[in-house]
Amino acid sequence: MSDKIRQKDKNNIFGYIQGGEKKVMTKFNKKMINVLATATLVAGVAAPIAALTAPTAIHAASSYTSLNTPSIGSGATTEPISLGRARISISQASLAQGASFTVTLPKGFNFATAPKVTTSASDATYGLGVNLDAGDNKSKAETPFPAEPIKVEKLTDNSAKVTFDSAYNDSKDGTDIYLNFGKINVTGPSNGPVKATIDAASASGLTSGEITIANVVSSGQVSLSVADTVSNTDKFTATLKVKEQTAGALANNNIKLKLPSGFKWNATGAATILFGDIASGDVVSKVDGDTLTVSLSKVSGKETTFNLPLNFYVDDETNAKEGDVTASISGNTTTDVSSLVVGNYGQIGGGVSVATPTTILAGHDEQKIGDIVIKESVAGSFVKNRTVTLRLPEGARWQSTFESNNPGSNFTGSFENTNGLGGAEVSYTDSDKRTLRLTFTNPNSSNDPGTLKLKNVEVATQPGFSGDLNVDVAGSQGLSGTVKVATVKQAVTLAAASKPTLTIGLGDQQVGDITITEAAKEAFVKKDGSREVILELPTGVRFASTPEVKVTAGDVKVKSVSTDTYGESNKGRLSFYIDSESATPSTITISAPKLTVDRTVAQGDVVAKLKGSAVSYTAYKGATDNTQNWKDNNTAAAEVAIATVGTPAPGATSTKAVFTLGSTSYTVDGQTKTAEVAPYAENGRTYLPVRYAAEALGVSPQNILFDKATSTVTLIKGSTVAQIKLNTNLLTVNGSVIRMDVKAVTNKNRTVLPISWVGRALDANINYDATAKTVTVENNN
Repeated sequence: MSDKIRQKDKNNIFGYIQGGEKKVMTKFNKKMINVLATATLVAGVAAPIAALTAPTAIHAASSYTSLNTPSIGSGATTEPISLGRARISISQASLAQGASFTVTLPKGFNFATAPKVTTSASDATYGLGVNLDAGDNKSKAETPFPAEPIKVEKLTDNSAKVTFDSAYNDSKDGTDIYLNFGKINVTGPSNGPVKATIDAASASGLTSGEITIANVVSSGQVSLSVADTVSNTDKFTATLKVKEQTAGALANNNIKLKLPSGFKWNATGAATILFGDIASGDVVSKVDGDTLTVSLSKVSGKETTFNLPLNFYVDDETNAKEGDVTASISGNTTTDVSSLVVGNYGQIGGGVSVATPTTILAGHDEQKIGDIVIKESVAGSFVKNRTVTLRLPEGARWQSTFESNNPGSNFTGSFENTNGLGGAEVSYTDSDKRTLRLTFTNPNSSNDPGTLKLKNVEVATQPGFSGDLNVDVAGSQGLSGTVKVATVKQAVTLAAASKPTLTIGLGDQQVGDITITEAAKEAFVKKDGSREVILELPTGVRFASTPEVKVTAGDVKVKSVSTDTYGESNKGRLSFYIDSESATPSTITISAPKLTVDRTVAQGDVVAKLKGSAVSYTAYKGATDNTQNWKDNNTAAAEVAIATVGTPAPGATSTKAVFTLGSTSYTVDGQTKTAEVAPYAENGRTYLPVRYAAEALGVSPQNILFDKATSTVTLIKGSTVAQIKLNTNLLTVNGSVIRMDVKAVTNKNRTVLPISWVGRALDANINYDATAKTVTVENNN
C-alpha cells in the first residue's frame, strides 16, 4: 500500500483476506471488537463452552438481491399484476435445523392467489412463487437430500412463511432461493419503492432485511426526449423517443407537440418499438399544421418505449426565428417535460467567437491568445474555396509573420474541427502580413453546424501596446465583426518616487528613485542576444553621474551599468544588461539619480522613456519588413515624468526696437545703437543679425546660443525655446517643427534670421513701414 493511500485512509486499519478482498476495519470497530472479545472471555469463565458456539445473528450468512423492479402506477388495479423477483443467497452449511423466514408485503399489496413452491424461478402462477436452487447439495451422499427441501404456507393475505426441511442444514454447497411476486393485488400504494420485508429468527442462520420488488410512480407518466436533431435553413428531421413509466401510461390518451410560429409538421415515419407489447402500427400520429398528436390505438400491457421519426419545415421565413426550434408539449397525458428542442434554424453564414481571451505582455513574441472559434450558423453555410480573414491591429503580428518576411502557410497554433468543417488553408495578406486568411476547401457535409477552432495561437506585440487586442473578421464567406482575443498589458512599468522641480542651466540636480517593475516573470528578456535596458532622457537633459542600479525585489540579475549621451541627439541615457531572467517578478531601482539640465530645455515635464532590447524585444528582433515601423519608432516599453522644469530662463525684458533697412544704426527703447551688419529685405522678408534680433525680441544675451557643429541657433525666452538651423527653412518651437517659407542664412560671416518668423515664435509684434523703410519690433513681455 502506498504512503499516499495510507495517509488518505489513516482512520482505517486494513487487512487482506483470501481471494484478494480488502476488509476495512475502522478504529471504532476495532475498539468495539476488543471490548466484545474481552466481555466474551469473561463470560466464558462463568458459562459452559457450548454457550459460545450457539447460533447468533453474527453467524448468519444470507444476502438479498432484487432481480427486477418494474414501475407501476399509483392507483388501484382491477386485475392482479406481476411485481419483481428477488434472490436469497445462503452460504454453505449456515442453516440451522428447520430454519424458516417470513415474507410480508407492504400496505396496499396482497396475494391474489396463495403462495406456492415452484419448479422454476420465473413461474408467475402464484401470488408468491418460491423456487429453490440447491446447487450441488443433491449429490451429497452422506445425508440424503430431502424430497421436499422447502415448504411455503400462507399466513395472511400479505404474508407467507418459508420453512427448510430439518435435514437440510448440512449442505455441501450454497443455496439460492428465488421469490417471484407473480400475482399481486394493488389496492392503493404510496409513491416510491415497494419493499417486501424478510424476517428470520436469530438462530436460523438467515438474516432479516428488505427487498425492493417494484417502484410506484405517478399514474400515466410518460417520458419524452428528442435525438438526432439537425441545424438547417428550411427542412428538419429528428427522432422522438416516447417511454411509458408504467404499463398503459399512454393508454387512450395523447401527446401534442406544437411548433413555434413559422414552422409546420410533415407526416411522421413509422415508429420503431424498443420495448413493450405493442406493434409499430399501434402508434398513431396525426399532423395539423404546427401541431403533431401522438397516441396508441390500444392499451399496452407492459411498459412500452418507441422511437418516432419527425419531419418539419419552415413555412413562413418572416415569422421563423433563428436559433433553437422548441416544440411545446400538451395533451391529456402526464409527461416529464413541457417543451423539447427539435432542431436549430438559421440563415446561411456564421460567426467568430473567443470564449476566454488571455492576458499577454507588450513587446514580447510567442504570446498565446484565446482560442478562436469559427462556426457556421447552419450546416452547409460555408462555400468551398471561400475565405474567412482575421486581421490584427497595427500593434500586433501573427507569430509566423513576426519571424519571417515570407511565412507562406506556416501557422503557430493548431486546428480542431467538428462536423467535417476542416481543410482550411493558411495564407497571409497585406504588405505587413497582419491578415491571416483561411480558405475552406472542405465544406461541411453533416447535419449539424461545423466549427473550426484555432488553438494555442501565438502573436507578437509592439512595445508600449496596451488594452484590448481585437481581431477584425472579414472574408468572402460573408462573416464580419470584431472579436477580442486578449488583453495586452505592459511587460514592465516605470515609476518615479517623486517629481521635483529643476532649474534650467544647472547640474547635479537630484530626482527621486526610479523603479522598473516586471508584470510577470521573465518580462525582462534575455534571448537572441537581446538583454539591454535603456532609460532615455529628453534632449538637453543628461545624467550628471552614474547612479546605483540594484535589484530590490525578485531574482533577476543585472550588470554593466553606464551613462552617456546618445549621439548628436544630446539625450542623456542610462543603460545596463540583464544577466539572467527572473523566476519571480522583479523590481530594479535606480537610486537618487542626479541630472544636468542645459539652457535649451523648455519648461514642463522631464519624461524618461524605457527602451532597449530586453524590454522592447519585438522592436529589435522582428522580421525586417513586417515590423519595420516598430524598429523605426524605437518604441518605448514605458515612460514616466521624473521631474519638471519650472524655472523660466532669466533675462526676458520688454523692449521696442526700430531698424532701418540698409543702415547699421538702430534704436532700442529710444537709445541709438550700431550693428555690424545692416538689416536688409530679400524676397519679401526682412533679415536681421541674430544678436540684434534677439535683443530686439527681449532675449537676454546669455539665452542666445549657437551650436557650430549643427549650425543651430537657440533662443530662450521664458518658457519658450526657439531653434533655427542655418540654410534650412526649419523652425522648432518647444519641440514642434514649423516650416518657414524662407531659409536662415549668413551675411558677412554673421548669422541673419527672418525676423517675422522668429518674432511670431517668441511672441513679438513686427511692423514694417514701406515709406520710411523701417522695421519696428515690440516685445510683448
